[in-house]
Amino acid sequence: MRGLRSTALMLTLFLALGGYAYFIESERPPASAADAPEQAFDLESDAIVSLTVTADNGDITEVSRETPGDDSWTVTAPFTATADGNAASAIANSLASLEVRRVVVEDEAADLSLFGLSEPAFTVAFDTEEGTESLVVGDETPTGSDRYAHVRGTARVFLIASFLESTLNRTSFDLRDRSLLEFTGPNVGSLVIEQDASTIRFGKADGEWRVIDPVTARADFGIVEALVGRIGSAEMVAVERESIDTTQGSDLEPFALDDPQMTVTVETGDERHVLLIGDESPDGTVYSRDASRSIVFTMDAALFDDLARDVGTYRKKELFDFRPFNATGVTVVRDGNSYRFEKGTLDDDANSESGEVWRQTEPDERTVEQPALDNLLAKLSGLRAESFVDSRAGTGLDAPLATVTATFGDGQEEVVTIGWSGDTHHAVHGDEPGAGIVDSIAIDEALGAIDA
Repeated sequence: MRGLRSTALMLTLFLALGGYAYFIESERPPASAADAPEQAFDLESDAIVSLTVTADNGDITEVSRETPGDDSWTVTAPFTATADGNAASAIANSLASLEVRRVVVEDEAADLSLFGLSEPAFTVAFDTEEGTESLVVGDETPTGSDRYAHVRGTARVFLIASFLESTLNRTSFDLRDRSLLEFTGPNVGSLVIEQDASTIRFGKADGEWRVIDPVTARADFGIVEALVGRIGSAEMVAVERESIDTTQGSDLEPFALDDPQMTVTVETGDERHVLLIGDESPDGTVYSRDASRSIVFTMDAALFDDLARDVGTYRKKELFDFRPFNATGVTVVRDGNSYRFEKGTLDDDANSESGEVWRQTEPDERTVEQPALDNLLAKLSGLRAESFVDSRAGTGLDAPLATVTATFGDGQEEVVTIGWSGDTHHAVHGDEPGAGIVDSIAIDEALGAIDA
């Protein structure tokens, strides 16, 4: 009985406490409403039409946009240039969402020097239709996680997150568009690299790049497309001269831009974008300029090295364009004999999972073993040139080991000739100039697959 009374008493106390907690907590505002952070400014980022950033290095940069909410910003001081729209918009967005982490001094007069606010680390002023306001940012707190800040014209001091410094504290160089050339990659139809006495010209048609000069050949799409992307995304390392008289060779001569060692021309539709490249700078970068602007800047030397590669680097290394899955026919001429294999459809699908079968149609008709044909297609399509020679003389291609004609896709056809001279195998795709040097083991395996 005593145990039952104890249990009943404990249950009564539990219910009483639960009821008390329910009624008390139900009267409290939700945590999200009670703990909602205070915003430093009451505005939308789109309302900001101009920014003035005084960085910790002393730069004072003004950027503006004609239309509120537009991502197209312009640097208006200390020079005039296209702004980095992402950087400017990031500042506007950060100001609009700026949270007060904690209020240190409310309304009473404060000695702002105690917080590093009399000589601030950096400031950001902004204009809206309502007027101008300025965020003043001072020292870091002892923990380093926050910084002291206040709004100019008030004595109130509060804390903001330290990580915002990387967004708000921007130099004039940070806020400008640092692109070497202004174009978008997908629109590029031509690329020309001129240096010394050599010129490499690429053309793009139907989504494919080709080398046009000094040879006419297939180009490695990935390499050329990546190079175009690098040119389009490359940024200035530093600005050497904000404005220079481009008609005066004496002004360009210190940078070797009066007679550039390289000229890169990118064509997009009816527009031409020209990058002139001069000497190496003392810090290992390279002097450059956009021909349409008077600014002289430096660029990464690694990009120059990529642009200076020989034409063989850009040629397509795969000897065949077809792939085993899209091949429809293969003709092999070997030791004076011609063999033709064609893909057909079986009447009885039970004999093939895909309902397709390869048949030999020349010199006689027969069904071939699918694994052997698959091996042949894999070995042929995997052949790659390791490098190229300019002439076919001495390559053995005049008396080839094999000539392979492949049909694939929507009636496309290609011919590859394989030769041997000394201890080196060569091959050529169609009538492309010169010849490719091919790994002898890969050629032996392909020839073995042909013989099989």
